[in-house]
Amino acid sequence: MMTEDTGTQGTNNLELELGFDWSRRAGDRNFLFQPQLSWGAAETLDLIVQPSWIIDHSGAGTERGFGDTNLDVKWRFYERAPWSFAIRAGVSAPTAGNGLGLRNDTFVPHAILVASRDFARFRLDLNVGYGRAADDPSQRGDLYHFSAAVTVETAQYLFLVLDTSVDSNPDRAGKSFAAVMLFGIIYTVYPGLDVDAGFRGRLNGTGPTQQWLAGITFRWAS
Repeated sequence: MMTEDTGTQGTNNLELELGFDWSRRAGDRNFLFQPQLSWGAAETLDLIVQPSWIIDHSGAGTERGFGDTNLDVKWRFYERAPWSFAIRAGVSAPTAGNGLGLRNDTFVPHAILVASRDFARFRLDLNVGYGRAADDPSQRGDLYHFSAAVTVETAQYLFLVLDTSVDSNPDRAGKSFAAVMLFGIIYTVYPGLDVDAGFRGRLNGTGPTQQWLAGITFRWAS
């Protein structure tokens, strides 16, 4: 999903998310596999590593290889029902090959402020983020992110998600912002195992024309 929540794993607990993304843009097709491993260093503090694998099909041919890797910390610094607040921050490390990501000497910082509010029948998550792109005259240097998601439990173990975001378009030649909306379903197979699927479409003609998403999440308690 596009919007982060304030949840953390708890001390010494682990969570592994296996995320898959199939997207299409102007005739080009892209596949992204982006697993994420979170470890609870403390009750309200997670350490996160998120590598990626990319297959890019374009008119010039097919490229495949490792993408960049996010190295993050997530800290829930406030919690008083029904509100909680957290920050997730870190860097994107240049682990990509074949021109599929950052230059070898470039580390890109990013941070997201997260707010979550629990209602009787649904949860609201709000994000405000900022990232600093690598120096490139064809790219925007300051990248902003705004998103909101509503998660509703429609039946026991079944959740529906409506998620929308507005992000800076890194390409200076395009519109300033890309707006997208996602509809997703999460099903808890049993405690500690979730599966999810979703479809994301653009709202203002910027970004991929369509994206299909799927994921599996495993959790282990110490």
